Amino acid sequence: MNQELFYKSEGVRDCVKWLEKKIKEDRKYYKEFYGSSDDFYYLKTRVDSLIEVKISLEKYMKKLKHKANEEE
Repeated sequence: MNQELFYKSEGVRDCVKWLEKKIKEDRKYYKEFYGSSDDFYYLKTRVDSLIEVKISLEKYMKKLKHKANEEE
């Protein structure tokens, strides 16, 4: 196993965990501002963007883990 790639994937995993926490926080505020159009739009866009980044990071993490396991 390539340790360097494995450790990179663990670092990416930490970023994904942090993003999950931010998404939960933003969703909480999103529910509070549901009636206000400006705040609602901003928070919806922000949550959607964070989710897209999280998904991309998860794919990258899996790719790094796969490469690390290939190089045995």
